[in-house]
Amino acid sequence: MDSKYIQKTLSAITEQITKNAAVQKVLDNKFVKEHKYAAAAATVGLGVVAATTIVKAVNCEGKRYNYDAIPNLSFDDESIYDVATIGAGPSGSVLGYYLAREGRKVALLEKKVFPRDKYCGDAVATMAQDILREMGVMKELVDEDLGHFAQNGGFVSPNGNSFIGNSAKELKRDAKYNRGAVIAVKRIVLDEKVAKAAKRMGADLKENTTVETATFDRSTGVWTINCVDSEDNTKKIVYRARVLVCADGSPSNAARQLGYVNTEPNGICSRAYVKNNTTFRYDGVVFYPPSLLPGYCAIIREARDELNYLAYIIPGGKVTNDDLSKYHHQYMTDDPFISAALGPNPDIERMKAAPLRLGGIKKSYDDHLLIVGDAAGFIDPLTGEGIQYAMEGSRLASLALIQAFNERDLSHQSLKRYQDFWMAKFGHEFSMSMTMSLFLYRFPIVLDAAASLIEKRGSRFLAEWAAVMTGVKPKTWFLRPDVGPLIVLEIFGECFRRVFQGKKQIKKLD
Repeated sequence: MDSKYIQKTLSAITEQITKNAAVQKVLDNKFVKEHKYAAAAATVGLGVVAATTIVKAVNCEGKRYNYDAIPNLSFDDESIYDVATIGAGPSGSVLGYYLAREGRKVALLEKKVFPRDKYCGDAVATMAQDILREMGVMKELVDEDLGHFAQNGGFVSPNGNSFIGNSAKELKRDAKYNRGAVIAVKRIVLDEKVAKAAKRMGADLKENTTVETATFDRSTGVWTINCVDSEDNTKKIVYRARVLVCADGSPSNAARQLGYVNTEPNGICSRAYVKNNTTFRYDGVVFYPPSLLPGYCAIIREARDELNYLAYIIPGGKVTNDDLSKYHHQYMTDDPFISAALGPNPDIERMKAAPLRLGGIKKSYDDHLLIVGDAAGFIDPLTGEGIQYAMEGSRLASLALIQAFNERDLSHQSLKRYQDFWMAKFGHEFSMSMTMSLFLYRFPIVLDAAASLIEKRGSRFLAEWAAVMTGVKPKTWFLRPDVGPLIVLEIFGECFRRVFQGKKQIKKLD
């Protein structure tokens, strides 16, 4: 923060205080001038007013950004992009698709060249599926056999309780392009398909483009984005845009350089594809080893009968991000369920890993700026699911930007509606997910009881559980009178079995 900015801020604060009618009325009051105690009280009051004004200034609240005061602002200069996104993954490309559809000029600045890989669990849940269908991408994935819908699956609790059922059948997911609550698609495929769909809609996809710096000029209302060719850093490229969108993933380098994110990613996940497996018969199973809680492992069936074995470390437990490799490999041989599912001597690739920023950031907008997707922490702290929130968040961002452009108002007050949109859609769910994650770490018996209850209630109950865990239904579902009390009763039953039946015998996944 430079001296000119501080001086302007102090001047603005002084101006706001002196222009305040109530303040002037108090200062001019004869009684206040003649009595020192009243004057002291008035001074305290002025201090409160000043503090409130300072807080508003720091938080960018108060008076709306005055576009009439920008001497060189133009919404008609065609050499300037309306929006430039740093990153053309699912979040950046979905935003580009919807904006281009509305006639906005969008640049998607992608560091690599498609197809390029992204380490991930590959599970694409319901909200993202809806967007993929709208973009025409889902049809491509299914017709080209590039995705696999999960029809049957379940989970194994910390104590070894398990249940496998057909949630897709219970949810009546039987249409060709809508056959399951989750479809597994490799990110090397998905990201390219989404980016190319945005390009077909009219977004300007700039591959092999590394963003070095981005600076905002308040006198013109324009960002200057300095880039280099990713393979030849002597080739300099400059783009200009009215709105900058940080969509560069969990490390969030752009948002960190600009000062909007100041923490490291707080989680991590592994990925390893498995070929030629004959022992795992299901589409997806989640495993909760006690030592990994509140994290988990999973095996997901990909297209063409390939498997994806992954482990998620979620903050709140004893394990740290540095423990990922240890546990990823340890469970392959030591966990009775995971080792049985992978089989002896699995044909498995070397472990890959990617950081996770979970739970959403405090502020994802400012004047002429939005932060979306993994960069904004759009990953559920309970499940580690992020693709659908990245895509849905960008769809909501497009609504906010379209309205802002129509109003010719790109101020933070106008763009705040983006934060309001995603908080209402899934942000509050993230808070509950974090609470539940910590609760399950402390009381893993809840997962044991839930698995036993699902085994008793059958596939329909599992389908409801899956709908909650994939974001279709709110997590308040667990508090329903036909759910919460049953889980509590099952917890008592689980305690009884442990006391009077001794240690649980390990069963096969069935």
